Amino acid sequence: MTFVGKPITCKAALLRKEGHPLTIETITVDPPQGSEVRVRMVSAGVCATDGHPVWGRETDVQLDTGGRPMVLGHEGAGVVESTGPEVTSVRPGDKVVIMWMPECGRCALCANPRTNHCLSGNIVTNMYHEGGQCRTRVDGQPVLMFFGTGTFAQYTVVREAQVAKVNPKANLNDICIIGCAVGTGYAGATNIAKVQRGSKCVVWGLGAIGLSTVLGCRDAGAAEIIGIDRNDYKGEIAKQLGCTQFINPKTTDKQIDDILKSEGGVDYAFDCIGSVDVIDSCLKSLNPWGFLTLIGLPPRGKTVNIPSSRLLAGAHVSGGYYGNAKPRALNQHLVDLHCTDRLPIEHMITQRLNLDDINKAFDDLKAGKAIRTVIMFD
Repeated sequence: MTFVGKPITCKAALLRKEGHPLTIETITVDPPQGSEVRVRMVSAGVCATDGHPVWGRETDVQLDTGGRPMVLGHEGAGVVESTGPEVTSVRPGDKVVIMWMPECGRCALCANPRTNHCLSGNIVTNMYHEGGQCRTRVDGQPVLMFFGTGTFAQYTVVREAQVAKVNPKANLNDICIIGCAVGTGYAGATNIAKVQRGSKCVVWGLGAIGLSTVLGCRDAGAAEIIGIDRNDYKGEIAKQLGCTQFINPKTTDKQIDDILKSEGGVDYAFDCIGSVDVIDSCLKSLNPWGFLTLIGLPPRGKTVNIPSSRLLAGAHVSGGYYGNAKPRALNQHLVDLHCTDRLPIEHMITQRLNLDDINKAFDDLKAGKAIRTVIMFD
């Protein structure tokens, strides 16, 4: 049965109120218009960025929904079901990764190699479609799409600028996590920090982003990769992915930065948590010319203080969304690596659940029991 040109009724996980669990409801997804794509979702990753509104945590990502329900989810993979008349880069049947950062490929920012931002939209404006419209409804009421993606639904309508056509051999059950966690961490090491062969790195926080940072450091040729986390089981997985040393702060009475400084300091430090205290430890652990990359998202209003003497001594501090890499090319490259068994991201997937159990995924993530949960739609 074909639904091309017709609305589709399906299930989705809706955020009705911040700080409350998601509700599984039946939504109506309209056909794509203009340069839009309707995607049948196969899998979606559960990220802490989705968890913040569920848990009621304030971050610098501020969303004003106007009281409207919202489909969360910004990490996903699926198959193109239908396209609007202006779409040229994908067609029905193509496997795609959803991109929470848009890339239209035509604007001045897309043409600028120094940034991966795009003038076609941002995380706030992308909650709506063109003209402030919504393609999704529940009981006749408009439904917003988190980051313009809304991957916690069986079907979603996104801009063409937010889908990347990928290798037809790709395993859609795994590659969903490339769209946020893997790309963010991997490119944080290879594209922002540009880790050098033979260097010494420390990665704070071994969730999916931190483990992906480990993979990036490994592929860049780092000689030493030290992983820091409070969960020993994450340390075991990190060693499988390339960590040469693991330290659990709960099992030592010494400050981590003191331990690292006593060993000569590190060339590269990565904060994959979003903690001001961790950022301070990262900075202290660097050798004088070291490079600190900020990847985690701190609570709203938090600031980082960096002594000017550290910068004058040669230290570098940087950060960036999605590794500051062009999202379409990075997604396609990482999917190709996974297709050739060079990117073992399946080790990061702790569990697979159906959509009805999505609140368990958020509970486990908050409790530190899961690295990445993947919601399966097929």
